[in-house]
Amino acid sequence: MARGDEELLRLSETLRVLEDEREIIRLISSYGPAVDSGQSEVAAAIWTESGVYDTDSAAWRGRAEIAAMVEGAQHQQLIAEGAAHVVGVPHIQISGHRAVATCYSRVFRHVEGKFEVWRVAVNRWELVRTPEGWRASYRTNRLINGSAAARELLGRAGEIG
Repeated sequence: MARGDEELLRLSETLRVLEDEREIIRLISSYGPAVDSGQSEVAAAIWTESGVYDTDSAAWRGRAEIAAMVEGAQHQQLIAEGAAHVVGVPHIQISGHRAVATCYSRVFRHVEGKFEVWRVAVNRWELVRTPEGWRASYRTNRLINGSAAARELLGRAGEIG
């Protein structure tokens, strides 16, 4: 392979990684606006059809359950009073058609005329490339409350598998 061809291949691979990272960041950052506006189908579409959202308190399996969580009474009350689900910039590791993104998330809520931090968590997003683009196959969300589970997720940042 000629030197120019090698350079072109390297640039092409770099561009692909950058495009993938951008798409993953856009996907993850779309979660907050979707759930805070009550757009259950938009939020659920972040996942694959059989994707899982696993939190400390519950797990939702499949898009229908994730959409139902957004439509549920607890979530609807939270957003009716004012809430902001904010996701930090993820650390992303890509390997072919799979990726892992690790980031922090915060949920702010409006209470008695003031805003408070309600939840702070670490998130591990396991993603797969689909014909529709990158989608979450599994999201693990653990509160940062001194638990070993949260530290373990942070320690696995970038590990695929």
